[in-house]
Amino acid sequence: MGPGARLTPGTAMNNLVSFVSEVEEAVASGDPVRRVAALRRMTNLFIEQAPHLKELHITVFDEVILRLARDIEFRARIELSDRLADIANAPRRVVRDLAFDDDIKVAGPILERSSRLDDADLVELARTRGQDHLFAMTKRPSLSETVTDVIVDRGDTRVVRSVAGNEGARFSVSGFSQLLERARQDEALQAVLKARADIPASQMRRLVEIAREKVRETMRAEFEVTEAVLVDETIDEVADLTAQGRASRTLTDDLTAAVAAVDRFAAEGGLNEDLIAQWLSDGRIEEAIAGIAQVGALPVLMVARAYHSTHYDPLLFIVRSLRFGWPTFKLILTCKAGRQPPAEVLKSAFEAYQHLSIPTAQKVVRFTAVRESGVKPAA
Repeated sequence: MGPGARLTPGTAMNNLVSFVSEVEEAVASGDPVRRVAALRRMTNLFIEQAPHLKELHITVFDEVILRLARDIEFRARIELSDRLADIANAPRRVVRDLAFDDDIKVAGPILERSSRLDDADLVELARTRGQDHLFAMTKRPSLSETVTDVIVDRGDTRVVRSVAGNEGARFSVSGFSQLLERARQDEALQAVLKARADIPASQMRRLVEIAREKVRETMRAEFEVTEAVLVDETIDEVADLTAQGRASRTLTDDLTAAVAAVDRFAAEGGLNEDLIAQWLSDGRIEEAIAGIAQVGALPVLMVARAYHSTHYDPLLFIVRSLRFGWPTFKLILTCKAGRQPPAEVLKSAFEAYQHLSIPTAQKVVRFTAVRESGVKPAA
């Protein structure tokens, strides 16, 4: 019967029994070549017949393969691990033996892919093995809360980022709390956590607060102390928008047409502050928003969010960063309110406009735009 031919479980077991003497001789001889050859024959036979074998039969294969797989050359154990990793009913003891191997090249395929490891195995591995083993475990298609609790507790930065980015990993309340604590000093982890669909609202609020504090620290280190309060207010506004996921009419409108029209003006060299002011006067708000985004090379939704913010600070930073004049900013405020703003509002806005330096405005806008795009800012 040729290789790969289907056998009945009984025939497969008969073939296994017929190999017993060969196995005994290979083990007794101490010859590594004979031992590896016998192992490959046993493994081939098992893989060919695995779909048709009952658990009782698998136990017999388990005993034989485990005996051959110990104390063999490194490359043969790597090969065995890779071949068994995707077999749904692979021999359990062999799988565990490979998973607990100190060398990650042997353990890796099993840790990443084998469904024969249960939660008890994974928890023990996570508690007793090193960072390479933990990292391999984070690549599994799914991970329970029991397992991720240990991984997050013991993992280094690389491990924690990887498990946080695994959509098949589930986290307990305690696990999420630990992730957030780790995220305080890890902006990359913050970004990964923000992308998770299952993060609880309370944890998202904490995450936003962590991001807010980090940006505030960075900005305070760079900006003039006299502008710190205004910077803080802008950070708070942007953070609140992120936490609440606030939408608006323009945010939900299709801005494609406006962006396309503005792109044509920009290509022809006719896009400038005067044209944007005219659009505002004509009530063409979408074109004005798209025009501001085009001039500043900013995400159009970032400008739209600023326009519909409950405060004028985000818009002030954008307008000042573009070196637009006070009349344009006043016109934007009028469009936002739908009427001439009260005198005290205009007075406050004018003072803020004069107080805010263009370099500070440009730095704040750059920080915000970088967060919008998810790209790390240049040093």
